[in-house]
Amino acid sequence: MIVIALTDTPPKVRGDLSKWLLEINTGVYVGNVSARVREELWERICGNLKTG
Repeated sequence: MIVIALTDTPPKVRGDLSKWLLEINTGVYVGNVSARVREELWERICGNLKTG
């Protein structure tokens, strides 16, 4: 299970996360995904950081 908490997230990243994870609160995503999906989501998050 993974938990990702983000603030000031671009809509593109929120959309990617919503495809695979549940948004239990604003900016808080949880889910149980494979290692491949987890790594791909992490790459997309890191690739879309501005000044994080």
